[in-house]
Amino acid sequence: MIILAIVFATVTSSFVPICICLLSLIAIIKKSKIILLFILVYLLTYGFLFLVEKSNTSSFTASEFDGNCQITNDLKVDGDSFQAIVRCKKEKFQLRYKITTEEEQHQLKKLQYGQIIAVSAALEQPQVNRNQNQFNYQTFLKRKNIHYILQVNALSISDKVSPSVLMRIQNMRLQTMTHLTETISPKINPYFLALITGEKNGFSPEMYETYQQMGVVHLLAISGLHVNLLIGAIYFLLLKLGITRERAIICLLIFLPFYVVLTGANPPVIRAATMTALLLLSEKYASKWSSFSVICLSFILFFLLQPYVIYEVGFQLSYAVSFGIILSSRQILTRQQNAFTKSLAISFVSTMMSSVVMMYHFYSFSWVGIFFNLIYVPIFTIIILPGCISVFLVSLFSPTLTNILEIVLTFFIQFVESVTNIFAKIPHQTIVTGRPNTLVLLVIIVTILFFFHQWQKKKFSIGIFICFCLLCYLASFNFSGKVSFIDVGQGDSILIQLPYNKGNYLIDTGGQLPFEKEDWAKKRNPFTIGGSTLTPVLKSKGISSLDKVIITHSDADHMEGLDDLEKNISIKELIFAQGAENKAIMKEALAVMPQVKQTIILAGAKWQVGENSFECLYPVQKGEGGNDDSIVLKAILDNKVWLFTGDLEEAGEKAILNQPIKADILKVGHHGSKTSTSKEFIQKVKPTFAIISCGLENRFGHPHAETLVTLERAETTILRTDLQGEIIYTFGKGFEATLK
Repeated sequence: MIILAIVFATVTSSFVPICICLLSLIAIIKKSKIILLFILVYLLTYGFLFLVEKSNTSSFTASEFDGNCQITNDLKVDGDSFQAIVRCKKEKFQLRYKITTEEEQHQLKKLQYGQIIAVSAALEQPQVNRNQNQFNYQTFLKRKNIHYILQVNALSISDKVSPSVLMRIQNMRLQTMTHLTETISPKINPYFLALITGEKNGFSPEMYETYQQMGVVHLLAISGLHVNLLIGAIYFLLLKLGITRERAIICLLIFLPFYVVLTGANPPVIRAATMTALLLLSEKYASKWSSFSVICLSFILFFLLQPYVIYEVGFQLSYAVSFGIILSSRQILTRQQNAFTKSLAISFVSTMMSSVVMMYHFYSFSWVGIFFNLIYVPIFTIIILPGCISVFLVSLFSPTLTNILEIVLTFFIQFVESVTNIFAKIPHQTIVTGRPNTLVLLVIIVTILFFFHQWQKKKFSIGIFICFCLLCYLASFNFSGKVSFIDVGQGDSILIQLPYNKGNYLIDTGGQLPFEKEDWAKKRNPFTIGGSTLTPVLKSKGISSLDKVIITHSDADHMEGLDDLEKNISIKELIFAQGAENKAIMKEALAVMPQVKQTIILAGAKWQVGENSFECLYPVQKGEGGNDDSIVLKAILDNKVWLFTGDLEEAGEKAILNQPIKADILKVGHHGSKTSTSKEFIQKVKPTFAIISCGLENRFGHPHAETLVTLERAETTILRTDLQGEIIYTFGKGFEATLK
């Protein structure tokens, strides 16, 4: 009850105060002490969080900064990027620096925690999320008590190093990571880095995503399972060496904090270490605490010491799954007749309990993990994890023996990866739900709790489980139509969702112009519009497939994201104008998706769904895929006329002046360039709203002042993604912007 009250207090929704008022009324009428306790804890927690939030402020303002900083956390050199959390004048900052030479990169890789560096930089406010339901970097940093980014222009490394005890342990972790990188084959060292030091960035994006969609990605991180196995092994070894139980417990209590810092101090590790320490203390003093009491106590301690941790994904997943397994162990798991059914039940409980967290943060969850965990958990816990630890320990004193053991382990891991790639081809492994709203989320949680309550009574309720599945579908169901102008930076991407899931259409995918870098400057997992922005936005809206993807023309900022999009979202039909396929970028895209239906259109192409219709007005003849060959699409949506013009310029605009182009809403051509949106064109279209999609402070100067003046003189309301982020039109309601 106390835990639920704490969790409830962190939910920021207008729906929550209404629930509290209703609960208060019920508590008064029924004179329920439990409900009154719930409300009291809720109010105390809410007040505590309010005070924490109020005190979380900065004494700095956005300005220039010159001075010394000490590196304290999250030290990372990735390609030409250097990042770290630093402390300057008793305040923390997120430092960023672009490395200029390979020699400088080597120098920065030698840095350690506690190092003093002199910087010349600018203090900048972190970005908020520019698309609805996306990662808010400003909030993320604020919850780490960081309010500014230190954007460094120049830095110099001081000889002064003054690490604290914690920093010394962190430096040991850095040395371990360096040793593993230099000693272990690149083919398998990502597993060593992940399972020994907690560093997950060594995996290729493809391999990591494969494990993720199969629901076994938790095995690639140090979790409670790994901590318990390690502590159990050390405890057993100490007893075998003749050490008494009391002294063995003291040794483990000393070792646990050291191990937590050594492995990156992630919430799942802290949770497991805290619970283990509490259980060891209960054994030492013969107080016999139950696992449930221990997990509740560790939760409360964790929250009081680090209030913001409750918002972290790792914390939520770790405690949700652990609570589920501990509560189920009393009746559900004890009724299982053999090891297989017990393992299947544990996997099912874990999947159900983690599903809500996965829906909220990742907009989907893997149902096949229920079965794949039965295969992969034994493989990792019996072979891969002990194998990595053994090879690591041997590598400290015997290179020859290390090579022999490494060859055997490499063969096994590569075999597992080969089988994994085969399993990954099984379709529909994940259920895309989008991010449920607060009401739906609470109903899903209540449904899961009620399901387990019934299961504990020896009734595996199929009916309640079906309700859970229907709620997952409901979370992704689009009752009202929407048109979303997604903020993809300097590019275009427009999502059209017809009411009642009757059609999902995407006009352009955004993208970046590729810039070649030297090998040393390339990042392990580079940012891409298609993979890092567009795909998460679509999944957050509950979209797992697109009925039509329309590429207006073959420029990188309109279609470079297509490749990453196709890897993550099912595309039923790809539409482009005749001649667009002749440009190299389109040829390459078509070559990697031969299974997707391709439709080449010119003016006159039409389709209709209910009252919503679409018609291609331009081009009338084969082109070359350039700006003036852009598809111009006229649509009737929500009884309003929409005109989507791609990058059409003035010459193309003149070519369609005799067409019926009057529209209520105009997607302005070429990001508001002065070569588009001519006076004659605007006089003919007469739009009420004009949407300009362009990047924040882009180097092209879009939108041009001349274009803005033209639209303003026509008394058109201008909406811009660079100023307002994602712009969403909801049928029957109108426009709303992500950035208020």
